[in-house]
Amino acid sequence: MREPRRKFFLNVALLSGSLAFSRGISAAQNPPTPPPKPQPGHTPNPAEIHSNPADVAAARRARLQQNEREFREGVDRLYQLSSDLRDELQKTPTTDIFSVHIVKQTEAIEKLAKLLKSKAKSA
Repeated sequence: MREPRRKFFLNVALLSGSLAFSRGISAAQNPPTPPPKPQPGHTPNPAEIHSNPADVAAARRARLQQNEREFREGVDRLYQLSSDLRDELQKTPTTDIFSVHIVKQTEAIEKLAKLLKSKAKSA
C-alpha cells in the first residue's frame, strides 16, 4: 500500500520538476519583448506639411483673434450678470432666504466663469 503511494508522489515530483525546468529553458531562449517606443508628442498634420507657411500663420492669427473676441464678449457678459445679481441682492432683505432665481443666476455666473477660465488657459 505504501509503495504505490511513494511511486505516485515520486512521479508527481519528477513531473513538476521537469515542467519547471523546461519552462526555465524556454524562458531563457525567448526573452520578453520590450514595450514599444512612445509616439512623439506632436505629429504634424500631413496637410500642414506641404502647405504655405504664410497661409498657416494667417489662419492661426485669425483663430486667435476670434478667440480674443469671444473672450472679451464673455467677460462683458460676466460683468453684466454679476451687476444684475448685485442689484438684485441689494433689493433683497438679508433676513429673507435667497430666491431660486438668485441661485440660478449665481450658477450661470459660475458656468460662464469656468468657460472663460478654460478659454484663457487654451489661448
